[in-house]
Amino acid sequence: MKKENLIVGTLVLTFATTIVRIVGMIFRIYLANILGAQGMGIYQLILSVYFMMVTLATSGIRIAVSRLISEELSLRHYSNARKVLSQAVALSLVTGFASAFALYFFAEDIGTHFLNEQRTVMALMYLAPSLPLIAVSSCYKGYFFALGKVVRPSIIQVTEQLVRIAVIFSIMNQYLPKGIEYGCAAVSIGMTVEELFSLLLTWLFYIFDKKPFSGKIHQKPDNMMFKMLKIIVPLSGTSYLNSILRTVENAMIPARLLIYGVSSEMAMSLYGMVKGMVLPLLFFPSSFLTSLSSILIPSVAGDNAASNEKKVSSTLSRVLHFTAISGILVVTVFMWFPTEIAMAVYNDTQVGLMLKLISFVCPFMYLNMVISSMLNALGEQVTSFKINIVESVLKISIIYFLVPVYGFNAYLFALFLTTILNTLLYTARLLKVSCIVFDISNWIFKPVAAAFGAGAAARKLFEIFVLNSTNNIFSLFSSIIILCLLYLMGLIALKSIHLESFRELKLPCNK
Repeated sequence: MKKENLIVGTLVLTFATTIVRIVGMIFRIYLANILGAQGMGIYQLILSVYFMMVTLATSGIRIAVSRLISEELSLRHYSNARKVLSQAVALSLVTGFASAFALYFFAEDIGTHFLNEQRTVMALMYLAPSLPLIAVSSCYKGYFFALGKVVRPSIIQVTEQLVRIAVIFSIMNQYLPKGIEYGCAAVSIGMTVEELFSLLLTWLFYIFDKKPFSGKIHQKPDNMMFKMLKIIVPLSGTSYLNSILRTVENAMIPARLLIYGVSSEMAMSLYGMVKGMVLPLLFFPSSFLTSLSSILIPSVAGDNAASNEKKVSSTLSRVLHFTAISGILVVTVFMWFPTEIAMAVYNDTQVGLMLKLISFVCPFMYLNMVISSMLNALGEQVTSFKINIVESVLKISIIYFLVPVYGFNAYLFALFLTTILNTLLYTARLLKVSCIVFDISNWIFKPVAAAFGAGAAARKLFEIFVLNSTNNIFSLFSSIIILCLLYLMGLIALKSIHLESFRELKLPCNK
């Protein structure tokens, strides 16, 4: 088996993810303009329930497939690797159809009584058929990630996004004039068609793939269902509870704001602004980390199965380092240019205020994303489950008791407190189960110093550019590019990073 550079593989997936996010962000701006902040609030309520049902449908199957196939191939148990995929598909069909029936037949009750928003019902019903499609395609995507074949998932990512947008654009003019409810339903139809296309394309890639275990089935395969369930059950428990609690949280925010004294329209607009506009923009730069998290599980799981502790620790340390410096860079960009970015994207200064404030929690959000993947790769699903329970219960408690008294500021407090607490608990557990040494100087102090200098210089240059140019968008873009370059130069000058150290990172097996 040929080993490929982990960073190269991640860059391939990042390129696709970045394209998807750019197109997705443009599309989200389009939705924000035609639906308004209130419509975006309704759309986010729909997504909160839908993501919970996706969790029920997929049940951590992709992670289980990715990790187990990587482990079995590293041990040359080819029959077991093939068995993992076949049994995962069978399991995903059961969970996918069960979730679809539940969403379709209970959409009325969910929308009317749980979300307290009748306009979500139609969209939820249109989303139900997509659940078994997502469940099955996630198995095959897990297979590709296990083998480090990231080009195929990358192509699927880009094309399915384009299909969704094309469908929504083609039908929106017929639906939206009937009301926001129908506009959201049009988006749901596009998402369902997207998943159908994704499954067909994924299946074609698998059919024509040169499989590493073809012709190498010499031993009788084990029943891999129990191994899968050992991974899936705690992961599913975490995901189920997380999704349920987050759905409760999302439904509770507008309701508790009403008690505080905010009007129904304003409550939905505030909710839509943060959930539908600010947070997606903050997560937009995390394409690399999202890709890295997807690839990290099979890569670390394979080395962990082979008892290569030195390789595991080296990989995790470098990834954590990169995550920390990336999060600090994002804070710097949004801290120095919040209003300009908000005006360029949404033409809304209020979004800029929220953007600057919430950006300070970005490094913790990014670390959460990556460390949770690390713990899953090391078999620490139960720990993740416990930590997520603590985080969700604490956040819901703050929203329930404090939002009616202190308003939206209480929600922001809950977001900061629980995200930071979650990150600290995750990090403490990772340090305990691995040989990583947290280098606070190179990972935190030096990047912060480099970021402050780069941000101040870039802001000064931006003001000069604006005085000498009529194109503020170009000035903003140029200033951000300069900020990133100055930040990188500062990291190298302070010896926080050594670029050659990332070349040793390897992907899992690839034919």
